[in-house]
Amino acid sequence: MRIGIVTDSTCDLDSAIFKKYEIEMVPLTINFTEEEVYRDNLDITNEDFFAKLVEVEKLPTTSQPAIGWFVDKYKEMAERYDAIISIHLAESLSGTCHSARMAANQLEDIKIEIIDSASASLGIGFQVLLARQLIEEGLELAEIVERVKEMQNNIKIFFTVNDLSYLEKGGRIGKASAFLGSILNFYPILNISEKNGEILPIEKIRGKMKIVKRMLELAKEEIDGLEEVSLGFIHASELEYFAPFKAELLDYVEKKGIAYTESTNWISSVIGCHTGPTVYGVVIFKGVKLNL
Repeated sequence: MRIGIVTDSTCDLDSAIFKKYEIEMVPLTINFTEEEVYRDNLDITNEDFFAKLVEVEKLPTTSQPAIGWFVDKYKEMAERYDAIISIHLAESLSGTCHSARMAANQLEDIKIEIIDSASASLGIGFQVLLARQLIEEGLELAEIVERVKEMQNNIKIFFTVNDLSYLEKGGRIGKASAFLGSILNFYPILNISEKNGEILPIEKIRGKMKIVKRMLELAKEEIDGLEEVSLGFIHASELEYFAPFKAELLDYVEKKGIAYTESTNWISSVIGCHTGPTVYGVVIFKGVKLNL
């Protein structure tokens, strides 16, 4: 059986990965005004987006892909594949999975499995790559879907922002809203729940370098004792604190002798609408060394 994979633009995989593994993508959209609309990862680069974001008075909004975009993509893929696995941004954060399901229900000639990643960014991307590897290993469709869903519990995401105003205005932070309006120089450490993709608060800490130190401690706790791990480092346009965070965590993994692969990517413009330009963090896929 020939099985194809499609994801969306919030998975934060490098364009070379899409090409190498023949992964298809449906974009979300960024709306600065009714007339100024961009397809994420297609019509505007991440650098240009974040440069524009800090200049506008009103934050852009984001939209899930139109159902028709999924219908068109699935029809195109049906000419080459017998089945499709479609992995997308957590339903707690977006209606993208709903659009994908509505589209799949319109097509009867091909089997389409929709997977709610319960994640974001490279938390989605790593599931996409796992599915790709399992296809290459010759597993059946149902087993691949089951394995990907099982491995969602092995994904841990820690991230922070040095400017809370974007999270406050973006309205996607759920229980993490308790951290807003906090005392000057306090910054949050946030987690994306591996159960449903909800953004959860972990701690708030005074001082940006202390945030780096504490996030490293949390990441090391997740990594300790593993034989293999995949690490995804995500960032926006401000890199001052991201760079030492990444360098020290990789140094730690190497000293521990843990087999690993790592991917470093810009966070998608759609997610960046809600986090702002100061976001950075790490996606930890425990017990899996993906082919990148």
